[in-house]
Amino acid sequence: MRRDLGRLESEEYDILVIGAGIQGACVAWDAALRGLRVALVERDDFGAATSANSLRIIHGGLRYLARGDFPRMRESIHERSALLRIAPGLVEPLPVLIPTGPPGVPSRLALGAALALTHILSLGRNRGLPTDRRIGAGRVLSRAECLELLPPLATAPVTGGALWYDARMTRPERLTLAFVLSAAAKGAVTANYAEAEAFDLARGAVRAVEVVDRLSGRRHIVRSRQVVIAAGPWTDGLAARAGRRSVLPAGAPKQALGMNLILGRRLGDVAVGLRSDSPSGGDPGGSGARFFFTVPQGHGTLLGTWYEVADGDASSASLARGEGFLLEAANRACPGLRLTPDDVVGRQVGRLPLKAGIERGPGLTLAERPRVHWRTATGPSNLLTVEAVKYTTARRVAERVVDAVLASLGLEPRACRTAETPLVGGAAPKGAPDPLELRVRRAVEEEMAATLSDVVFRRTELGDPPAPDEDGVRLAARVAGDALGWDDRRRSDEEATVLRAEAV
Repeated sequence: MRRDLGRLESEEYDILVIGAGIQGACVAWDAALRGLRVALVERDDFGAATSANSLRIIHGGLRYLARGDFPRMRESIHERSALLRIAPGLVEPLPVLIPTGPPGVPSRLALGAALALTHILSLGRNRGLPTDRRIGAGRVLSRAECLELLPPLATAPVTGGALWYDARMTRPERLTLAFVLSAAAKGAVTANYAEAEAFDLARGAVRAVEVVDRLSGRRHIVRSRQVVIAAGPWTDGLAARAGRRSVLPAGAPKQALGMNLILGRRLGDVAVGLRSDSPSGGDPGGSGARFFFTVPQGHGTLLGTWYEVADGDASSASLARGEGFLLEAANRACPGLRLTPDDVVGRQVGRLPLKAGIERGPGLTLAERPRVHWRTATGPSNLLTVEAVKYTTARRVAERVVDAVLASLGLEPRACRTAETPLVGGAAPKGAPDPLELRVRRAVEEEMAATLSDVVFRRTELGDPPAPDEDGVRLAARVAGDALGWDDRRRSDEEATVLRAEAV
């Protein structure tokens, strides 16, 4: 996969996907696998925004059991299995512990019944999975077993707990990239740092899109029969440029900020759900009625998630407030953790859609359903927009989108095979990892890394907590700089940008 924006003008595509977070990447992969001519453009790096900033949990839908929403639960179980199947090197089983005893947490008996029912509803969850990627059955634990898994729980009113298995993305940025690489391997033309700026409309349809190369400044005209915008929080604004009136009510907030903390020490080998005792207030995630989690990640731990209603970018005051909330809530729930601001080595921040009056429930709470809009009363007839709300189900949402595109193009249905087809770069590694220099060259020459941040945070493990390895960063800067033609000043600037990065 080499970066060549000139190829975008080489033909008329069946589908142009704008936005290469997880949702756009999945749409491009599905469409390419079904034989469509596909172009995929992303204004920044692939998967660099909200898609990279998550707790990394692939949920099996246990939360839906309490609501009796069995269809969504079964869908989540299916999608978790699909990701374990197609990317076993990037997705792995994750043990999750919920300690019982604190107020608001169901009893061991209730959780045991829920786990038993979950087991029955997911009997096919391991079909076709490698032995080391199979999801085990959940069980209830004694207090002593809980303390063995997380000793700091000794300071909390823990009577026992429940342990079950979900899945964890070892590297969400690599998983998103694997979908992009897979699309490219099937003929899709892909480009990062390529911003869709203007839409050429004729006879009620988008005939072409002007794409600006943000690295060179050159402009390219991309012709496509169908256009899909999957640009996360920027989706509605891009659709407005194409002449479609917003599908969201005017005036009310439409988005929330979500933040996880990156802690520089590993708290345990299992993810732990702790009950928040704070009043929900204006938290769109409902802080007084939900769990927050600690999730092991390399040598560190992720702690999240904090939410705040906000349509704009995060302010330093908001992030500081969120950090304080998470640390205080974790210490109240489990004083033995003894977390302090010194434990925080980074923040992950993303923007998520609110219900905003187009989904049942309070408008200032997080959206629960993906938003797919096609042929509204205003706007081009060949424009479809999709905004995901869950990483877990992005593949399934993409399947529905491509089904709609095929029908709109007047083509016969073609079977979706993305739940079974292995992803490029998704296999479990064999043997010792390649030398760093080789991986950096590959990132630049075969994976479109254009900056040192691309290499460190989204192509290699150099940026993993607790902090980027300085010697590795300088080696990567030298190798990438040689490949990309950087002078000494550019190389120094790239190094400084990476080493002072607060969030990844």
